[in-house]
Amino acid sequence: MNIRKYFGLAENFVSYFLFKAIDAIIPLVVIKYLLDIVHWEKYGIYAFAYALIFYFQNIIQFGFDLSAVRTISKIRDDKEKLSKVYSDVFTSQIYLALLSFIILSALILIVPAISANYVVYCFFFVLLIGELLFPMWFFLGVEKMRFMTIVNVISKSTFAILCFIFIKTESQYIYISLYHSIGFLVSGIIAQIIIFRKFKISFTFSNFTEVKATIKESWSAFLSMVSPTIYQNTSIFLSGFFGLPSYSGIMETGTKVLGAFKLIITIMTNVLFPFLNRNKSAIQKARYVFIAFGIILSLTMFFLSEFLIHLWLGDKGTEVEAVVKYLSPCPFLSSIIAAYGINGLMIYNKDKLYSKLIFIGSVSGLIVGLILIPKYYYIGGAITIVTALTIIASLVSIYTIKIMRANKKLSP
Repeated sequence: MNIRKYFGLAENFVSYFLFKAIDAIIPLVVIKYLLDIVHWEKYGIYAFAYALIFYFQNIIQFGFDLSAVRTISKIRDDKEKLSKVYSDVFTSQIYLALLSFIILSALILIVPAISANYVVYCFFFVLLIGELLFPMWFFLGVEKMRFMTIVNVISKSTFAILCFIFIKTESQYIYISLYHSIGFLVSGIIAQIIIFRKFKISFTFSNFTEVKATIKESWSAFLSMVSPTIYQNTSIFLSGFFGLPSYSGIMETGTKVLGAFKLIITIMTNVLFPFLNRNKSAIQKARYVFIAFGIILSLTMFFLSEFLIHLWLGDKGTEVEAVVKYLSPCPFLSSIIAAYGINGLMIYNKDKLYSKLIFIGSVSGLIVGLILIPKYYYIGGAITIVTALTIIASLVSIYTIKIMRANKKLSP
């Protein structure tokens, strides 16, 4: 047994745990403070806007958190190749960011529901710049998660401190998006400094042919990463669109609680992905661990969420409690998808199949959402997410088992 190999995996797990824990916990603390100041209606305007911005974040990342990670994990000790991959991916992201800026500008000018709160959306341009500058895919690929943790502490702390210091009245809700964006920008700048000083990466602007090839190679990963936003993020967006702005806030808060309960699954998925790409014999053991954690987390979420949310938000959390109850199967379903999809089909280069299955489940969830959300709002949104995840989990597990039976060489 290579002790150093597993020590490095443990270090990455701890680092990424801290990264995601900070990512989950600080926003929950900030939400409690903001609801006391700006209340659900104004917080809902921010949540509705961020639900839209999240689509553009996915465009800028374009699935590189999977495709680029897989490539970098195999060449991380070759500085020349590493610099080439970094240049190709980052240049591609620059083009995608410019496209996002153009589309968002058009929406602000054309759509009345957006132009009514145009200041909130304009502040979010800064967040998209920060998203561009923070290449999480690079740190995941070289398996140096501690740098992500350091940067994330600074980013989330900046957001929290700015909110606590400057948001004192309800009318100042428009600045939530600005402070959120400043946190992202700070993290992006620090990440770039680390990449160039610590890893000695040299950047050269790639030509358009190389950009096209990079985007084409990442297309399946992009569909895999962006498809969940079709049902999850759209559930937040549609809850406010068909109902009240506060419904977007309630739905968004419920998904943040879900994110906290899924924390371990998310961490294991991202930490193990590059590791299992190089150590396929460990896939079966990892699969058992995923599913065991998924069952425990879903049961915990169902039985303890009501108590925890009331302790956290008091009477303001009644609607959130209902949303979280409906969402409680999600950690288990996510563990199935992580075990058989990302750390199954993706590792064996079945990217196109995996993206198709994700797309089918996501579109099915969206159809359910379009039926339920106009009538049941955030409860319909929660059912939409569970439906989509159920379909995706079923499909990826069925196809993975079929492939492994058909070709025993793929069996871990």
